Amino acid sequence: MKSKMLLVAITMLFITSCNTVNKEDSKIIEGEIVHTVYFWLNSPDNLVEVALFEKEIKKLMNTNNLAVKMHLGKPASTTKRGVVDNSYNYCMIFTFPSLKHQRIYQDHPSHLIFIDKAKHLWKKVQVYDSTTEPI
Repeated sequence: MKSKMLLVAITMLFITSCNTVNKEDSKIIEGEIVHTVYFWLNSPDNLVEVALFEKEIKKLMNTNNLAVKMHLGKPASTTKRGVVDNSYNYCMIFTFPSLKHQRIYQDHPSHLIFIDKAKHLWKKVQVYDSTTEPI
């Protein structure tokens, strides 16, 4: 009887430990809304303009308290394929905990200041917003 109880206890411990997902170990992006923005700069070879753009976008990222997670990147040197568009100069991703937070961000002073100070540096901006689906 003791061995059956021990076996049940070990089995229960194993099952509960397998069902516990550590948030740090999750592969799922945190945030209900994923806000992805691509920028094509007017003069991507002009180091002064690039430095100004980077200064302003990093200021936006550092003063934004609405996003859950952030990413700033440039096109990766991945294999060229017909489905890959790496014609942009910068990609910024914010994740928001809710649609409400994303809407507030659109009118937030840090976002409006960024647009005002940097809009003359880009020729095109493309935004893709998506909502999280259960996996």
